[in-house]
Amino acid sequence: MLLKKEDRSQRTEDRVEIMALGLKGSLMKTFIKFLLLASVAVIFIQATCGVPSGRVKKPAQVIKFTDNVYYHNMSITYDGEHYYTINGGNEGYCSLNEYNKKGKFIYSYDVEIDGRAIFYNPNDGSLYVKDYGTDLYVVDLENEYADFILDYVFEEDNNSPAASPDGKYLFELVNGLVTVIDFESGTELRSFRISDYHDEFGYNSSIAVSDRHLFAWADEDEILVYDLNGKFIKKLHLPRSGYKFSLSFCNGLLWIAEDADADTEGGDGYWYGYDIY
Repeated sequence: MLLKKEDRSQRTEDRVEIMALGLKGSLMKTFIKFLLLASVAVIFIQATCGVPSGRVKKPAQVIKFTDNVYYHNMSITYDGEHYYTINGGNEGYCSLNEYNKKGKFIYSYDVEIDGRAIFYNPNDGSLYVKDYGTDLYVVDLENEYADFILDYVFEEDNNSPAASPDGKYLFELVNGLVTVIDFESGTELRSFRISDYHDEFGYNSSIAVSDRHLFAWADEDEILVYDLNGKFIKKLHLPRSGYKFSLSFCNGLLWIAEDADADTEGGDGYWYGYDIY
């Protein structure tokens, strides 16, 4: 059957439209396939390489404040508003000191603990202390009391562990072995070795932790930086020496203390906070 001119023209237009729709569909499928492949690639990279750790820069001091204690300046933590420090050396002369965010003294609590490390856990809003021993205590500031909660959490008596900023994990360093512990239960989760550390008493058993890195002493004025699996990243040089147990990380800063090295009369130590990110 012969088609009129206008019918042939209409069919030609219909075929062109169908071809165009098919081309659009093909391009859309190709684009969707590309997005899926890109998503898989991103997931694979994160799974195999981890989230980028961020650059660690030369330490820049941003805060210093005086911490008057009996014996030694051991550890520091931050609860989002205030700093808290703990001393060590004699449980009969305990100084758990509170400071505002600028380092101005607020109050000193006697919780009768010979402290080695102090942690703030954002999950329950509580302060915790590791004593000269292997146990963990939760602090009641209002009643100036430290309540025993978990025993045999740590391997060593005389060392300074760290807590992850999210309050999920505790990290203990003993002779190059880092042990990761569940904060809530005290259960050991895993362990790994770091390649280097300052092998001198106190310095070889102190560790600090940020949300991206582990920190250990390389020397009295140098810090080793590792990722959270113990892979070495770099060494940081500090402008001063620090007390062996004082290495800490809180409020986004790396901390060390110049020790008071006092007695029952008390004395002034100094905390120094460094921006490394």
